[in-house]
Amino acid sequence: MKNVFQARVLRICLACFILGFIFIGIAVAEQGLQKIEANLYSSLDDFSRSEDTPSYLSLHYRLRKSYFYIEPHKVDPIVFLGDSMTDEGHWHQLFPQLNLVNRGIGGDTTTGILNRIDQVTALDPPTIFLMIGTNDLCFNRAIPDIITNYDKILGILHQRLPNTKIYVESVLPFNNHIFPSAYLRTNENIKILNVGIKRLAQAYNDPYIDLTKYFSDKDGRLPAEYTVDGLHLNEKGYAIWRDQIQKFEANEKVVNLNNNKQAAT
Repeated sequence: MKNVFQARVLRICLACFILGFIFIGIAVAEQGLQKIEANLYSSLDDFSRSEDTPSYLSLHYRLRKSYFYIEPHKVDPIVFLGDSMTDEGHWHQLFPQLNLVNRGIGGDTTTGILNRIDQVTALDPPTIFLMIGTNDLCFNRAIPDIITNYDKILGILHQRLPNTKIYVESVLPFNNHIFPSAYLRTNENIKILNVGIKRLAQAYNDPYIDLTKYFSDKDGRLPAEYTVDGLHLNEKGYAIWRDQIQKFEANEKVVNLNNNKQAAT
C-alpha cells in the first residue's frame, strides 16, 4: 500500500513538473527569455522572504503571483483584479465571449495590489474591474489608510494605462451570523469604506459599480442564499455580480449614446 501511494505521489509530481515546463515554454515563446528570467528571479525573491514578511504575502499570494508570470493568455485581456472574491470567480464561464484574465488572490489587500501592480499594467488591458479592501479591515488597517492605498492604486493605473477603462466596484458586505467579524471588518465599516472608494472613483472619473444593495438583506448582511460561508459567494452570487456588470455597461452605452446625440444637435 505504501509503495502504491509513493508511486502515485511520484506520478503527480512528475506531471506537475512537465506542466510547469510546458507553461514556461509557452511564456518564453510569447514574452522572450530575458523577461521570463527576470520574472522568475522576482518570484524566487518572494519565496525567500523572512519571518517578518507582511501578512499579505501568504504562500497562496506568492504562488498566484508566480503563476501569473507564466500563465498563457491572449494579448490585451480584460483584467478582473482583487482578493478572494475575484479569485474564486469562474470569470471565463461567466463571460465566455470575453478575452479576460483572473488576477484575484485570496487574502489580498490594497498593499498586496500595490506590490504586484506591475504585473497588471504590463498586460496593457483595455478594461479593469477592481474590487479590494475587505481584507485590509481584517488586518486592522484604518479606513483612511486603505483609502490612501486605493488612491495610489488608481493613480498608478491611470498614469501607466491612460486608455484603460477602470470599473471600481464596491466592497461586498458579509453575513456575521455565519462568518464572524474580524478586527475592523464589520458591515458598518464596509459601508464607510465604500463611501471613500466611491469618492475616489468620482475623483478619477471612473465608473463606480455599487453592488451593495444587490448583496444586502434588510439588516445589511450578505444573504445566506448567495454565500458558501457567510463571506465568499456561491454560483448564484457570482451570477448576480455578472448580471450587474452587464446591466451597468448596457446603461453606460445608452447614456453615452444620448450624450453623443445631444452634442451633435
